[in-house]
Amino acid sequence: MSDRDVFLREYTSALAEDGASVLVGAGTSMAAGYPSWKGLLQEIAGDLGLEIEDVDDLTAVAQWAIGADHSNRTTVLNAIREQIEPDHAIPSALLSLARLPIREVWTTNYDRLIERAFGELGRPIDVRANQEQLALRKRRAGAVRIYKMHGTIDAVDDLVISTEDYELYRQRRGAFLGLLHAHLTGMTFLFVGMSLTDPNVRHVLALLREHFPTTPPRHFMIARRPQRADFGSNDAHAARLKRHDYWVRDLRRYGLVVVEIDAFAEIDELMDELERRVARRRIWVSGSWPLDAGDTSAGFVHDVARAIGRRIGSTDLFMLSGAGLLVGSASLSGFLETMQGRGEWDFDRRLVVRPFPQPVGDAEPDRQHWAELRGELARLAGIVVFVGGAKIESGGLVSATGVFEERALADGRGAFLLPVGATGGAASVIANELLTSALPSAGSNARRPTDDELRILSDASATPDQLADAVLKIIKRIAR
Repeated sequence: MSDRDVFLREYTSALAEDGASVLVGAGTSMAAGYPSWKGLLQEIAGDLGLEIEDVDDLTAVAQWAIGADHSNRTTVLNAIREQIEPDHAIPSALLSLARLPIREVWTTNYDRLIERAFGELGRPIDVRANQEQLALRKRRAGAVRIYKMHGTIDAVDDLVISTEDYELYRQRRGAFLGLLHAHLTGMTFLFVGMSLTDPNVRHVLALLREHFPTTPPRHFMIARRPQRADFGSNDAHAARLKRHDYWVRDLRRYGLVVVEIDAFAEIDELMDELERRVARRRIWVSGSWPLDAGDTSAGFVHDVARAIGRRIGSTDLFMLSGAGLLVGSASLSGFLETMQGRGEWDFDRRLVVRPFPQPVGDAEPDRQHWAELRGELARLAGIVVFVGGAKIESGGLVSATGVFEERALADGRGAFLLPVGATGGAASVIANELLTSALPSAGSNARRPTDDELRILSDASATPDQLADAVLKIIKRIAR
């Protein structure tokens, strides 16, 4: 199995178990248009009469400019603020990261890109940019905590920029190092935009090596492989490539697996694949059925929905529901029964419910609110199971338009559509439409069951348990 496949499998599992984090470095800021460290200090070096390309220790440039008496620190900070303070466009890779179920993010960057990425998606954040803030309680439930190890441009006087700042780091910000070490010990990290030259990050990695000399916790890092176009000659490229290969192999001592890419655009592809895999661990059971249908159909739909809920509860997958009439309560009941029977009580993690408020009496439903709830469920779900989907209209049973709306939303998000045609209503219509359709039914981009699977799911003579078993078999194939 390739390092890329190992990363996608293990990091997806860590995300599903709330055990994943990210360490974001300067490479992501540079992708947005911010200067590199050399670019940031180039003008400052020029004022000192130095060529930035001739300096190996960039923090020393900041230190020399500040002076032993700190008399020029304000001047240096103002020069840095002018380059970092403007808001550049958010890289798509950061937006993809913000859509993942990550609760904590670490960064050595000063800019606001990470905060803005989460804000773009409406996710609340809780920024910790100095040591005193680490002791504060979370301000908002569910907020993503962002640890800014070197400070933030919003408090420019507290940035870590010079040799002295790094020398006194453990005195002034040492709690960051202890907390990062704890997180790297108990969580799975993805390093993005990191060169691993930062002394503080290397210090923590060395501690991991010291504490886990033979079995270090496994983490992942995305790194671009040196390309021929980056160098003026074949010899220069070959030399850098050899150095890169040694570096990649050496990082395994720290438990770091490097996922190599040839172009930065591949980061977006990796993030998209991660997002898709995470989404396909979330199963939305969509559907409804009138309780007073006047025949035995309600009982059959109820039993199928309940059996499907039980099957999902028997896995480590997540269940989503809009609590539609009969189907919602039945599937939720089956899901919870199975989890309780297995002694599992992490309902808050594995169950996402967005009940559609029902109108009282002759009042009209709040369709705008319903549309918003459907949109949120469609955004979260990677697999949508359609069960029934009917209502009584003019005294007769007709397909529920709301389920068709949910199918359209899920389809637009690229979800896998899984209709149980035997339950009738909208599910039957969707199954017939998907049968022999052009949507792929196999491979990593599968969007529907195969024709044979659709026929099995549309068999009216099948029992609820047989249909639920068929659904689970398909889900396991797609969510793996």
